[in-house]
Order: sequence, then C-alpha cells, then structure tokens
Amino acid sequence: MALNKLLVLLSVALLAGCGTSKTEKRAQLLEQPVDCMTAQADIAALQAAMPKRGERAVSAVRLVTPVGLATGAIKGENRDKTDIVSGRTAEELEAYIALIEGTCAQPVS
Repeated sequence: MALNKLLVLLSVALLAGCGTSKTEKRAQLLEQPVDCMTAQADIAALQAAMPKRGERAVSAVRLVTPVGLATGAIKGENRDKTDIVSGRTAEELEAYIALIEGTCAQPVS
C-alpha cells in the first residue's frame, strides 16, 4: 500500500515538473520583433505553440490538486497554468499572429 502511494506521488511530481519549456518557448516567441522575412515561419511556430486540449486539462488538474498546486506555487508556475486554462495564453498568441499578418499583409490559410 505504501509503495502505491509512493508511486502516485512520484508520478504526480514528475508530471508537475513538465511544461516549463513550453511556457518559456511561448514567451520567447511573443518577445521577438515582427520580421516580415520570417513571417510565415513565425506564424507557424506561434500556431504550434498554442495550448492543446490535453495541456489545458493537465493544467486544470494541477491547479485543483493539492500536490499540483503546491508544486506550482514552489516553482512559480500557477500563473502560467491559470493563463492556459483561462485561454489567455491562446489569446496572446492569436493577437501576435494578427499583428504579424497586419504588419506583413500575409494572411494564413
């Protein structure tokens, strides 16, 4: 029984440690200046960085479970998780895509 609890705690801790690289990548994409020479590649990268349904679900679970909440608080990731669950991250990425399209006049199909 104790082994099962330990395995559960280890798996939750492992899951809680994932995801920071996606957040950092998104931040880097949003910080780079608009460059019309690389607009199509930038737009593709922004679209690929959009939080998927699974990532939103995992973030929601991490926000409501005590272990996930505590781990997120220690690592300072709860705000990022809240932004993903609320849709704010996707809105920021979509706004930046619109800015690139407006600046470079290259609509995405």
